[in-house]
Amino acid sequence: MSLRVTPLAVTSDEIELGCSYVAGEKPRGVVVLLHGLPTIDPPAPDDRGYEGFARDMAEAGWLAVWADMRAVRRSPGYFSIEGWVRDAEAVVRRARAIEGTEELPLALVGVSAGGAVSAEVARRGAPVDALALLAAPAAWVFFTEDPHEGLRRITEEAGMAVAPEVSENPTSWAAEFDSVSTRASITGVSAPTLILHGTDDDVVPVKHAHVIAEAAPDAELVVLEGADHFLRQDPKAVEVLQRWLESTLR
Repeated sequence: MSLRVTPLAVTSDEIELGCSYVAGEKPRGVVVLLHGLPTIDPPAPDDRGYEGFARDMAEAGWLAVWADMRAVRRSPGYFSIEGWVRDAEAVVRRARAIEGTEELPLALVGVSAGGAVSAEVARRGAPVDALALLAAPAAWVFFTEDPHEGLRRITEEAGMAVAPEVSENPTSWAAEFDSVSTRASITGVSAPTLILHGTDDDVVPVKHAHVIAEAAPDAELVVLEGADHFLRQDPKAVEVLQRWLESTLR
């Protein structure tokens, strides 16, 4: 299959986000892929990144959009979880406007922390026909209980910049995580939802998936035996996602 990668101009809060899409001919729908928190650790040798994930989806017949939200890789700015929600909303709006896709269904696929952002975006009314959450956390314990520990994780472990006033006092910044909690957001999501998690996830324990599923109005829970946190790199997980999208967005 001949696939082409195309840059996609997306602006959020006057920040130019790094965003692209990949598609073959006559895609069946649009999928928007949202990443989780980055890490300063070097990627695994076989990690193809989100472009690789997008290519997998495009090979299955989807137009796949991926973006770096503020303070991550190609995108400048200071990290905040509410900022990421606005970034995701802007990406969805722009994806809806890609020429030739106006009548196609659109699915939002959130990975890890991107799942929490995706659920909140859907709850706020973004034009999403389906929602998939891969290894998403139900809540943010270390942000809401200890703002300074949350700040440390973001700056030292994730390597993201925050606004100077946040460094001085992260309390208000950390409080935003209370309103962008998957467990709370999912209760207001009407779109069909896939909750996909692995039993061997040592970053976000699988119990989070069950908590989200219990709160969701319309969700299918799939737990993969032996799968770890990095589901976008797991061929079985990607196959489950692709089959669910195909059956849900006919």
